[in-house]
Amino acid sequence: MNRAARSNGTLQGFIPRLESAFVKRLLLVLLLIAPATAAYAWGEAGHYIANDAATRGLPNDMPHFFYRAYPELIWLGYDPDRWKRGGESIDGASSPDHFLDYEFVAGLDLPRDRNEFLALLESSGRLRRHGITNSESGFVIWRIAELSEVLTTQFRLWRSSAPGSSERVFFERSIINTAGNLGHYVSDSANPHHATMNHDGWAMANPNGYATDCETHARFESVFVAHSVETGDVVPKLAAPKLRTDYFATALDFIRESNALVEKQYEIDRRGGFDIFRSPVSREGFEFATDRLAAGASMLRDLWWSAWRNSEKPRRRN
Repeated sequence: MNRAARSNGTLQGFIPRLESAFVKRLLLVLLLIAPATAAYAWGEAGHYIANDAATRGLPNDMPHFFYRAYPELIWLGYDPDRWKRGGESIDGASSPDHFLDYEFVAGLDLPRDRNEFLALLESSGRLRRHGITNSESGFVIWRIAELSEVLTTQFRLWRSSAPGSSERVFFERSIINTAGNLGHYVSDSANPHHATMNHDGWAMANPNGYATDCETHARFESVFVAHSVETGDVVPKLAAPKLRTDYFATALDFIRESNALVEKQYEIDRRGGFDIFRSPVSREGFEFATDRLAAGASMLRDLWWSAWRNSEKPRRRN
């Protein structure tokens, strides 16, 4: 499986609330009949659930326009996967933003500038050692930090705009678009499959007999989630809000957390924990999926809220 294909989405349509049994059945049917190579990323259901749960966990001190935009924030959670197969230029540029194969960069002192990171991959010998190109390790932590910084700046500009002005309306539209798209990359990084070279089948030495088929990724985050998880299952697991001031360090810690769960995810898969034909659904698989969706939703909620709070401070000087 081409690494760039892992984030291709399969489902279309706006489904901001997923409690409907009919909606869940429809999502599942479409996932099962879609081409296997297209079923990557959390899938449409997972991204809606993560962004939806994030809206439900927000503190009450955000600007009112942000609360009014909840349906759009949920809808936009899937947007970066809608751009897939738009052309060679956009696919080449955006696909690596959905993951970071942490094994390729472990032990490196990762710079905050992605261009400096590309230079480090070359100078450190990691490209040659692993036989990869400079985009195959992925850039998701840089994408999260970049969008979080953009969102903070947009909130700061909103604060300085005149109430009722067209300028303020334009800033509000930009803020919602950035915040919704940010959710996609945060929830992607919550899935251990987006934090490892073992992203669609175990690729390292395999003494424990983990699955090597290319259905592993989709079996968990697309088919299982659409079949077994609702927003209401995730919301009670949200962590308490936490103010984040260093977006890059936050994103890096988060991808490390996901990478540390890769073997657990494969162990659950080996035991059939993500098999949707089990009755009842595996409790182990359900808890793992809802835990990771809650982690992504909690992180996204924190970044939205932190961008707002941090925007009170003046823009930094060079």
